[in-house]
Amino acid sequence: MIHLSDEDAAVAAAGEDDDDIDSAVIEVESEPNPEPRPTGFTRGRRILLSLGVALVVLPLAAYLGVGWKIYTTLAYADPGYGDQEGNFPDGFNVTWDKYPDYDTSPYEVDYYENVTIASRTAGIDLDCWWIPVDGLEDGPAPTVVLVHGLRASKAGYRMLMVAGMLNEHGFNVLLIDLRDHGKSTVEDGRVSIGTKEYIDVMSGVDWLIDEQGIPEEMIGLWGNSMGAGTAAITFGEDERIQAVVLDSGYLDLADIVREELVSEGYPGWLGPATVWAAFLFGGEALLEPSPRIGFENAGNRSIFITHGTDDDRVDPHHFEDMLELAADLDVNTSSWLVEGTGHTEAIITDAEEYEQRITDFFTVTLT
Repeated sequence: MIHLSDEDAAVAAAGEDDDDIDSAVIEVESEPNPEPRPTGFTRGRRILLSLGVALVVLPLAAYLGVGWKIYTTLAYADPGYGDQEGNFPDGFNVTWDKYPDYDTSPYEVDYYENVTIASRTAGIDLDCWWIPVDGLEDGPAPTVVLVHGLRASKAGYRMLMVAGMLNEHGFNVLLIDLRDHGKSTVEDGRVSIGTKEYIDVMSGVDWLIDEQGIPEEMIGLWGNSMGAGTAAITFGEDERIQAVVLDSGYLDLADIVREELVSEGYPGWLGPATVWAAFLFGGEALLEPSPRIGFENAGNRSIFITHGTDDDRVDPHHFEDMLELAADLDVNTSSWLVEGTGHTEAIITDAEEYEQRITDFFTVTLT
């Protein structure tokens, strides 16, 4: 029996350990496809991630889906004349049952022309009535473009009353059916609360200058309700227009969308869903351009705003908001808050004063 010294025994043990390591390395290298260790998300984590995504995406999709449904329900344009059918500048009636026997004869005109104007938007033709001043010999007359409201038309009695008022005082008047309204081209059957319709109004101004020879300094706008919002946007976008009357209009589009939802029985917090759905699914940028631009870009031009204290369609706070913004921007603004009247009602309840105020305003600003 051979006895090793302690030093020799340690060397022998180390050699055996090296042999074991070498054997392990050879064994690993000899395996054709070593089994990889699992990395990344485990199955449990993947399930949790999927659930998390679903909890975010599904409510968002439902929110936008509801918004799109509301938008398509409330934004329908209802082309044609509806209960205004049969109304023309030379003869029309008030169809509001609150005033069944209202005499419109003082506002009828003797002569008008039916004209078609091509919108700046390709493929859209605008059906219009042109009411020139009779017997004009001294050159072009001051001219006002009238812009109707939501689901209305140039045949609306308010439009025709204003046309008669202005024409009687020596103004040419152009009444426009906006796209998707009246007899004009139906683009998609939906309204855009002025954010596309303003292009049609600018097209009317083009026609006045190019076809009728009206100087820019003699062109004004009048609009009521959505037409006022549209007119404010047009005024801000088109410096050729010298003055604008905004009857029962609005300033902030996000506010008016929310208030419209509430008036129709929907919760106001669905407003952003409606706006985003209109943009994502319908290509409608409902918040831009804003009527605020009319005040922001007014410069030295003039704005007249009027509203009824009892307006339950467009809240009178919009009137106050306009006055506040006009004061902040030092805009040349005049105003008339009509006590005890509803939405665009002053033209009937206070017709004589209404006529005097708007004709005085346009006389000062356009002549």
